Amino acid sequence: FKQLRCITMAGNGESPIQVLHLLGSSTSSFYFDLSVMYGRTAMECPGLDRSGFTHRAVVLYQNGKWGFPSTVDEAGVAEAEKSAVSFGAAMAAIEAMTPAVDVCVPHMFCVEGLTRYRTIIDMLGIELLGCPGEVCAVAQDKFTTKAVCEAGGVPVPKGELLRQDVHGIDVTATAQMLMTKHTVPFIVKPAKEDNSIGLSLVKTASIDAVSAALTKAFNNDEYVLVEEYIPGRELRVAVLEVEEADGLRLVTMPKIEYILEDIRESKHKLGTDSSGKLLTGDKDVAEAIKKGKEEGERKCPAELTDEVHARVDDLAKKAHKALGCKYYSLYDVRLNPDGMPFMLEACLFCSFSPYSVIVGLAAVSENEDWKPHPKLFESFLCRAARETRARRVAATASPVTEANGALKKRKRIWKD
Repeated sequence: FKQLRCITMAGNGESPIQVLHLLGSSTSSFYFDLSVMYGRTAMECPGLDRSGFTHRAVVLYQNGKWGFPSTVDEAGVAEAEKSAVSFGAAMAAIEAMTPAVDVCVPHMFCVEGLTRYRTIIDMLGIELLGCPGEVCAVAQDKFTTKAVCEAGGVPVPKGELLRQDVHGIDVTATAQMLMTKHTVPFIVKPAKEDNSIGLSLVKTASIDAVSAALTKAFNNDEYVLVEEYIPGRELRVAVLEVEEADGLRLVTMPKIEYILEDIRESKHKLGTDSSGKLLTGDKDVAEAIKKGKEEGERKCPAELTDEVHARVDDLAKKAHKALGCKYYSLYDVRLNPDGMPFMLEACLFCSFSPYSVIVGLAAVSENEDWKPHPKLFESFLCRAARETRARRVAATASPVTEANGALKKRKRIWKD
């Protein structure tokens, strides 16, 4: 396949593409730091085309107010907090920006950031580089994700959902019930958390072991997923929507294999200090990411047979369509000893920082349209900006309706 070449609006004689980066969190200091870390490394990338793209940031602070820093280093973020404004004032400021915002890159990792604020940006008529809020709302619930993907033909581990108001009142009784239905090892994890927070692999068939896993999970979420453990290998696979002359095609990227004793834990993903604070700051913005990579061995590209590659590719493309993803999607996949893949989770965020997974996969691919960074990132920015500008033109025209009189909805169409 041949991807359409990205030509910026500035290259066509139009104004530079206006990019707004959405950072912060009002619900979690950990996710606030994580968001700023990824947003900062994306915006400070030295290879960005500063003539074709203008990058600005808006930050949601822990106090619920919003600021517009001129720089995203520690001093810049702190200074903008002094003049931070309410949500309504911030949205009005975004809508009134001149030149108008063409595309928003979301870097928020908390539930509200992945769902509510993505939807609000969409309501402002600004295209998101990534999945819309309603898609992320499904993906943030691991049980719902499994159900939706399984209906779309995606193999997933067997599991059940527990509720704190029903099963968390007496975890000992719940543990006894689970031991009659599941054989060890099995997984217990919060249904709506990320980065392996609250995750346990129960290896011992005892009331104490199962109760401890339930307590840990319920401490992080009111919904808990109990699912079978798939022994074997663990992969991460990414899907991209590639623009071609006659439509969009879904393409998988090179895969990562994580070399593990059993499961990936939080320490394999992000480094923290003894108090649990993310390792980041002016001295080394990406220290947390580097530390996580040191804790776990990985191989990229993963060495798989052609048959297994095809199975994993099919799984990922089906999941992308089932969930209604846009631009890209990532999946954690387990391969059993027979080489059969099972989707564990959908990972529908990418900051397009030099440290992001998709950027790393693009670097080892054979596709010259994806590298070096930020080539792939800026091609997606071009596509998103075109969508925003097309929306603005369409807003001045008469709305198109369905046969039943309802307004037509935007529909996703893939070539394959």
